[in-house]
Amino acid sequence: MCQIAEAFHNADEGKKGLLTREDFKVAFVSLFGYKPSRSEVDRLMEIRTQQETPFGRHLQLDQSATCKSCIVTCGTSPQVGITIEHFIEIAKTKILTEDRDDEIRQIFLAFDTRCQGFITLDVAKKNFLQVAPFLDPVTVEKLFQEADTDRDGRVSYRDFEFIMKYSMDYEL
Repeated sequence: MCQIAEAFHNADEGKKGLLTREDFKVAFVSLFGYKPSRSEVDRLMEIRTQQETPFGRHLQLDQSATCKSCIVTCGTSPQVGITIEHFIEIAKTKILTEDRDDEIRQIFLAFDTRCQGFITLDVAKKNFLQVAPFLDPVTVEKLFQEADTDRDGRVSYRDFEFIMKYSMDYEL
């Protein structure tokens, strides 16, 4: 969380307490290593309804939103931006998503022992025998058949990712 706040403060040009569109891109690059697309920035920086701050600046906040994006009016030129709370929320969500995808990728690579880009039933049985010897081979076959969505006898990364995300979502 310190890295997220540090990225926010380092990118907050003029120390105004919010990130403009350009500031947001700088902070995003420093955290994630790539420049977000225009549509991603648009989606994350929403314009909201007007409200006044104790400092006499006007912030626009959507009362129904959990995140706080705002428009700050300094003099005559309004600046659209996001607050540190919103930025932290965005960054935490993205980090959790990336960790989950990376974990799925690592598990698939561990199962794809022949580096073929897919897992066969024989390979799945051998792997499950090593990591979960208590599982009945019939159960492994059922799991494999459920994951093999196109019924070609192979579980591709896409098949594997789908079943892992579905089962992880189901557990939550």
